[in-house]
Amino acid sequence: MIHGAKPDILVVDDTPVNVMLLAELLKGFGYRVRVATGGEAALRAAGNMIPDLILLDITMPDIDGFEVCRRLKKDPKLREIPVVFLSALADTMDKVKAFTLGGADYICKPFQYEEVRVRVETQLALKAAREYLKDKNRFLEYTFSRFVSPEVVETMKHRPITEFLKMERCELTVVFADLRGFTELANELAPEEIQETLNSFLEVMVAAVKDSGGMIDKFIGDGFMALFGAPFRQADHARRALNACADIQQAHLGWMAQRSAGGRPCRPLGVGVATGQTVVGAFGTRSRMEYTALGRVVNLASRLCSAAKAGETLTTAETIEKAGAPGPGNSRGDRGFTAVSKGKLSFKNIPEPMEVFSVSKDAAAVS
Repeated sequence: MIHGAKPDILVVDDTPVNVMLLAELLKGFGYRVRVATGGEAALRAAGNMIPDLILLDITMPDIDGFEVCRRLKKDPKLREIPVVFLSALADTMDKVKAFTLGGADYICKPFQYEEVRVRVETQLALKAAREYLKDKNRFLEYTFSRFVSPEVVETMKHRPITEFLKMERCELTVVFADLRGFTELANELAPEEIQETLNSFLEVMVAAVKDSGGMIDKFIGDGFMALFGAPFRQADHARRALNACADIQQAHLGWMAQRSAGGRPCRPLGVGVATGQTVVGAFGTRSRMEYTALGRVVNLASRLCSAAKAGETLTTAETIEKAGAPGPGNSRGDRGFTAVSKGKLSFKNIPEPMEVFSVSKDAAAVS
């Protein structure tokens, strides 16, 4: 129903006197009224212009009201229309069948004018309330998804809130990426240029991560953190992450070329990837929660990102092995990746030096 317009009611009855009485009654209450004298005509009328409510007789010569209601509820465009049965059939089983088929209410003939008015008003009010809540939920979902990953929003819709909020341990792959030298560059840029550059960069990055089935966990200054394997479990999370990193670097090269050609600021990208057991879930305060991963793997991915050179993706043997990519000592693998050892590196808060690999996708696999 358009805001401010009179509700549109479709009256369906094969008895002319009933149609006339109901039409006059409803018009007197300020409603717009259309009529149909049979089931097929009712379905055509509803399809041509969706009414706000249908008053539906059951006994009709072509198809009965039960079948009309069944077809309405089967049609995605028409299933939300409240159907109020208005029939001389007063048997309990007829009423049960009407409600089972999706009827919103049932009025027995002969009807009382005030009863019809009140029941129609009630169903229209309930419909308006449902539409308001749907619009509100769509708005909140859209607004919320701008600050939280759409995957998290979708998970919250289908999981009990207590299950979503609890922390759990699982294996996943974490990706960190950030622009090299952007902090220094930002000192030379106007605030509007900083914002435009970062927004443009992140648009490309988010698309590449999403295409590989990852989730952007958070934006961190001139970079981001992404998760593969949470909140939805993915057995191939490591392979997805390495594919995403290859796509990220490829897309970023195109982004830089386009920016440079237009004389706009840009910087190269460094990426770090780590795989392992991680604690993941929501934590925070009563007024603000954050869904993220915590633990050694997150720290390692961050350190690898910091160590990566411009245009480089660094990872460890565990991620390579989990992805089915080439392992230590191999130059190629069945996944189309090339891994080059950078030797053992020491990282803050990581007890032992770790062998680190620079990973890239083979040219043939990229093309």
